[in-house]
Amino acid sequence: MSYWESQPNGCIQMLESMDSGKSIYCNCGRITVLDRDEMEFKLSLGKELECSSCRNQRIGREIDELNSIFSGQKEGEVQGLLEFGF
Repeated sequence: MSYWESQPNGCIQMLESMDSGKSIYCNCGRITVLDRDEMEFKLSLGKELECSSCRNQRIGREIDELNSIFSGQKEGEVQGLLEFGF
């Protein structure tokens, strides 16, 4: 069975339903298959569904941001993170 489903942010659309997973259309134009349980878990956490390439790029940006915060380049942000329990 094939159908379309949009997320609230409009980023991902369901292309096809399969027994073990679902094909999704990522913002970058890639089509990837995610495990059904993994997909439902990410959606329950309010996370975006993305292909592995976009995920790796996002994680790289997040690591760079954290490195710049904790290396002293962004002093004020460190205190803000500590106040929120990170």
